[in-house]
Amino acid sequence: MLKKRIVFAGLISISLLLIKNPAYAAGPETKENKVVLISFDGMRNDLTKQYLKEDKLPHIKKLAENGVMAKTTSTITPSLTAPSHAAIATGARPSKTGIVSNQWHESKKILTNKDDAFQTESAVPPVWTEAEKQGKTTATIAFPGANPKDGKQGDYSIFYGETWSPAALESLQFKQAADWNNSPRSFSPLKESSIPIKVENGKNHMIHILAVDSTDDHKQNYDDFILSEDKEIDKSDSTSRGKKWESLALNIKDNKTAGFWFKIRSKNDDLTDSAPMYRTAVTSGLVRGPKGFTDEIKRNFGFFPIQDDNPSLEKGWITRKEYEEISSRFVMWITDVSLYIKQKHNPDLVMFYAPQIDHEQHKYLLSDPRQPGYSEQKSKEYSKYIEWSYRLADQVVGKTMKSLKENDHLLIVSDHGMEPAHSTLEPNKLLKDAGLLKVDKHNQIDYKHSKAYSVPSSSIAHVYINLKSREKNGVVSPEEYDSVRAEIMDTFKQAEVKRQKKGAVAAHELKELYAGLRVEGFSVNLVKEHTRNMWDNTFGDKVHPFEEIIKVTPDNKNFGHPNSGDVVLVGAPGFIMGSSTDSLVKPAIELGTHGGNPSREKLRPVFFAAGQEFPKHKKIDSMTNLKVAPTIYELLEIKKPSFVEKRGLTKYHY
Repeated sequence: MLKKRIVFAGLISISLLLIKNPAYAAGPETKENKVVLISFDGMRNDLTKQYLKEDKLPHIKKLAENGVMAKTTSTITPSLTAPSHAAIATGARPSKTGIVSNQWHESKKILTNKDDAFQTESAVPPVWTEAEKQGKTTATIAFPGANPKDGKQGDYSIFYGETWSPAALESLQFKQAADWNNSPRSFSPLKESSIPIKVENGKNHMIHILAVDSTDDHKQNYDDFILSEDKEIDKSDSTSRGKKWESLALNIKDNKTAGFWFKIRSKNDDLTDSAPMYRTAVTSGLVRGPKGFTDEIKRNFGFFPIQDDNPSLEKGWITRKEYEEISSRFVMWITDVSLYIKQKHNPDLVMFYAPQIDHEQHKYLLSDPRQPGYSEQKSKEYSKYIEWSYRLADQVVGKTMKSLKENDHLLIVSDHGMEPAHSTLEPNKLLKDAGLLKVDKHNQIDYKHSKAYSVPSSSIAHVYINLKSREKNGVVSPEEYDSVRAEIMDTFKQAEVKRQKKGAVAAHELKELYAGLRVEGFSVNLVKEHTRNMWDNTFGDKVHPFEEIIKVTPDNKNFGHPNSGDVVLVGAPGFIMGSSTDSLVKPAIELGTHGGNPSREKLRPVFFAAGQEFPKHKKIDSMTNLKVAPTIYELLEIKKPSFVEKRGLTKYHY
């Protein structure tokens, strides 16, 4: 009888448990999809395919074999970083996001005002905000458009902060040390030096450096250097051994944590001569999340490091190898933090960003004989720097793939590609010559007497009319508006510049066409593009430098937003836009550019995806960045907003 009662009681308990926890009654738990998205700024579709064919990107190759790769890709117009990332994050064009360029003029301000797109919130919410509204947990790390200053972003959010002090090359003069506490044993008399660090809008710091001889060899050879702010040696200080990198964290204004990396290159082990010490800029990041998250990131990863240091490379303060180490440190810091958040806090969506490909291509994309400083030898040298940045991206992909679980989905995207730039155009010079823009005796723009002004960004420019009803101190009446805009458009339609190096250009275009066909196979668009370039740059002595001159109207699908100019200029291949008024055309201010027609092969972005919702080893014919956000909505099985115009790319849509 007692046994029957025990069995009966057990059955009742199990029944109650099933009622209270339906998941147990329903059988095995269904794991919800998770998404990790990495954006590699400027990653070219054609160049990535070339490197894959040459087996230079093993991890991305493995990803393609286990998932989806797009053959033909496209981004939005303009093919710029901020607008394209806004499109990736929202699934909407610039006419809806309001992110119409990397910078633009805002009405009701002086005509020469420029607003920074990277400090501006999208007019429609990004996918991480919408996902959070529907119960999902999200993380955004250094992702363009996810700046916590603009309001709450992901549940876990990290972004670029401030640069408190620029990089420096110090000359350390050592003398006998005094007043240090907790000093380590030294086999030669302790020596010290010090450097001041002037911090912008904050407390200045005096950094003391203690030199220690740790080897008992009866010689003065100082090999350890301890950096301290108070000469009280403890765990907050930093010890550098030999000529290796080390870092020092600083408490800046409002108890913010910043820091710098440094390397001491002593020429004489006994320190009788000065010792050069390079240090990076002092930087900090913005960290937002649940209680304790900021301290958790600080404790495990330290301060937000500097992204790169091209000025120091140009000054000869650091070698190319050291430059790559600085850049790699930043990319891997972002990667490690992102994967840590994924592992520790298990968000449904993680989105992070790597800028190095874009940076290297802007600086080193030297492939066109019309470019300043071009030579075959230099072109080959520079191409190695670009290849390094793609290999770095491949390392990020490999590390991320190792972290994936069964229900994880990895998306690899870029915002645009990159094409070589040979010339800088100055639209404001044309406006000035047409009498539409006035300058004073110091050649500064006189906005109170100007009818129009151009705001450039890479290969596009927005031209704003100084309209009385819209602009601060506007001079153009509403009645004059149409005639002034017509005059602006005619001015740019009639513009011509001298053609450069006809024979070399034709040979270059043929070479580029052949290389493209080897990688892509036959492509009508590729043949048309290079044939048109050969024609345009072979016949006649002049070339029209603007590929498009767009009359902006409210219904324009790309630029129909109040942030846009009244006219938008799109440069022809090879042209980048400037803002001065002294001459129409100059040598390119940087070697790589984007922003132009996104159908040009070199401006096409990449797209790869893998996970259980995607078929394996499948090449899809086409993909646009406007499909990235809806793909995330589908993977997370949440409702997409009405402003998202495309459907996603899960296995149900093949």
